[in-house]
Amino acid sequence: MCGIFGLAISRKHAMDRSQWADGIKKLFETSETRGKEAAGIAIATARELLVHKDSVSASAMLATPDYQRVIKQAEQWFSEDKLSGSALAAIGHSRLVTNGLQGIDANNQPVWRDDVVLVHNGIVVNVDALWAREKAGGLVPRADVDTEVIAALVQKHRNGGGSISETLGRVYADIYGETSIAMFLRDVDALVLATNTGSLYIGRTRDGAGLFFASERYICEQLISGAKKLAGFEGAEIIHLRPGQGAIIPLATLDIERFAVEPRGETGEVKLAAPAVEPMLETQRRVEEKSTRYREAMQAMRRCSRCLLPETMPFIVYDQQGVCNYCHSYTPWVRRPEGDLEAELAKYRSKDGSPDCVVAFSGGRDSSYGLHLLKTKYGMTPLCFSYDWGMVTDLARRNQARMCGKLGIEHIWISADIKQKRANIRANVLAWLKKPDLGLIPLFMAGDKQFFWHASETIKATGIPLSVFCTNRLEKTDFKTGFLGLRPTDSEMRNKPSSLRLKSKVDLAWGYGSRFLSNPRYLNRSIPDTLFAAFSYYGIEQEHLFMFDYLRWDEETINRALIDEYDWETAPDTPSTWRIGDGTAPWYNYIYHTVAGFTEFDTFRSNQIREGMLTRDEALASLDEVNAPRWGAIRDYMHLINVDFDEAIRVVDRMPKLYLA
Repeated sequence: MCGIFGLAISRKHAMDRSQWADGIKKLFETSETRGKEAAGIAIATARELLVHKDSVSASAMLATPDYQRVIKQAEQWFSEDKLSGSALAAIGHSRLVTNGLQGIDANNQPVWRDDVVLVHNGIVVNVDALWAREKAGGLVPRADVDTEVIAALVQKHRNGGGSISETLGRVYADIYGETSIAMFLRDVDALVLATNTGSLYIGRTRDGAGLFFASERYICEQLISGAKKLAGFEGAEIIHLRPGQGAIIPLATLDIERFAVEPRGETGEVKLAAPAVEPMLETQRRVEEKSTRYREAMQAMRRCSRCLLPETMPFIVYDQQGVCNYCHSYTPWVRRPEGDLEAELAKYRSKDGSPDCVVAFSGGRDSSYGLHLLKTKYGMTPLCFSYDWGMVTDLARRNQARMCGKLGIEHIWISADIKQKRANIRANVLAWLKKPDLGLIPLFMAGDKQFFWHASETIKATGIPLSVFCTNRLEKTDFKTGFLGLRPTDSEMRNKPSSLRLKSKVDLAWGYGSRFLSNPRYLNRSIPDTLFAAFSYYGIEQEHLFMFDYLRWDEETINRALIDEYDWETAPDTPSTWRIGDGTAPWYNYIYHTVAGFTEFDTFRSNQIREGMLTRDEALASLDEVNAPRWGAIRDYMHLINVDFDEAIRVVDRMPKLYLA
């Protein structure tokens, strides 16, 4: 389990500022054996409260400039008026992750919620049940870590009146699991400890001028007389807080006032008065409020009154009725007569059952449904072509096998050097994490664009002149190049990237190239692959038949046909069937949503609204679910490319948010 610890010294203690900073360092180092995945500290005086945490090990955090700045700020206590009676107190945490992604700061500790700053060792097993119970009263989580529910319950019960001991008695009656805590309360100038397992030990000097606490007796022994000895704590006594015990330690006296955390009957309950101390702690950093602020800011974003596009969409402008320029410039999807499709297919339909068309087959819903129609409705004999660049999901492969097996269709796989491809992706993701830029996110997907080269080569090799694509026009994502500073150009392409005007191609090359060169990390082994991808996508003349230029695209019809007739597999972590065969999509959509407040789904649903397929209210109601982070899929992606998942999430979490501008 995690390690929690703390240090408090009065004006009478012999520690100087350097010894105090070294003492905090030793507390981190000795507690790090209990958790190396995140670390944090809260430092309190009567004047201020400093909170700092990071999604790295304690050892790594200690070396960061941000941590050093917090320590330097706290050391001002040593220069303040010596007549001030307030102690300098700190609580710290070294985390072993059990729930709540450590890459997001709000999930790390200390947890700060309302008037409570708290560190916690253990697991609240019934956390979901507690949040469900408290929802009716307005208590909802702001992060994923179970510790937050303790802070929320402390605040709730304190608001209802009663002493600290009564409050913690109620909290410990509510929670189920191992729980040892240390906390500061805004209105009480004291350090509060409590445990239901006995994993708290206090080392206290004989004169009462200083104390520390830790999760193990052995740690205390090392800090008193061992290799990590703290200055001024020689000969300190060790006090064990046993299961069901707590302690209030006023910062004015550093006395230890023990109490029972188990609730007692009305007549037998012992009530300890809160210490008569000065009002506590002005806020220095409201760390935990930011996650709530993000959600509220996203919800408050202005959106088009006709579609869903938000104010963070590149180049968006609203008219007096609140309708965006994307709606005004949208060209309705005018389908060609279905009879024209039949006439076109008839030119190539084989009479002996030999393959008569090459179908680009990703394993996604549109290509699967197109394959189904070609075979069962139009009597074609497709030959499937798939290009595996290392990010085709296992789910997509299983669905491809379902379709081809049942329909009796030949399937050609062209596989890239997967190890090399993933190494290229890794190099570009690491470069991006070094200098995050929304405009360069498409570089993550550059490796799949050779699909178009291999499609052309497959047509040549098989001698089959008809190539069928099943993409639909709702999937326009103008914002991807918009974040590069380029106005929408997709309309020029008409399903053919090679038809993009020369000026637009130059603008694209300049947009990517200039930002590319601003980050030396992009000068890596992936450059030849990226250049070949650009040529494959923009440089090769493509002549394909696009099925949905002729057919009505209907999401419900497609899903029902695939699932009912082929037992087509959906993803367990999203209600949508779109992009579930692409291992990269969960990662880049998470970035867009976290930083800009929208994803591909917002643009997709907006196009559905414009086509009359959905009402605006229906589309808006679906966004929360489809835009929810797909944590398992993102973790799988990071594992495949060998990038630290938590560090990647941490970088995104700390990017400036466009909806807060």
